[in-house]
Amino acid sequence: MNAGPFDVEAYVRHGDVTAVLRRLSATLGPLERIASAEPWPQVHRRGDVRVVLQPTEDGFLAVWVRGSDAWPSCAALGRQLARELQCVVRCDPGDTLPGVDAQAGVLLEMDGAGERFVKLG
Repeated sequence: MNAGPFDVEAYVRHGDVTAVLRRLSATLGPLERIASAEPWPQVHRRGDVRVVLQPTEDGFLAVWVRGSDAWPSCAALGRQLARELQCVVRCDPGDTLPGVDAQAGVLLEMDGAGERFVKLG
């Protein structure tokens, strides 16, 4: 059982935003898009939970989930998205991986071939 709502984030290399939302909705329940005059960021909600999607300059889709206890860490969200979407996902390794300094400037990258650290920049 989780301690409470978490804010988690992952970066998905997947071109189909609908597929990403479908996978998130399978866990969170149906998401409703909050209307906006701008195409990005997209904000979706279910109750107090917010999902924010924003393309990045390096070809990933940033996925932020706020106020949900569905994933206890960014790595947990990333692993689920990588497995279900069969794509590359990156996230902050956080404190879930012993021996990784949070200030080391690395991301955890995962895909069907496994997990590795990638240096930022």
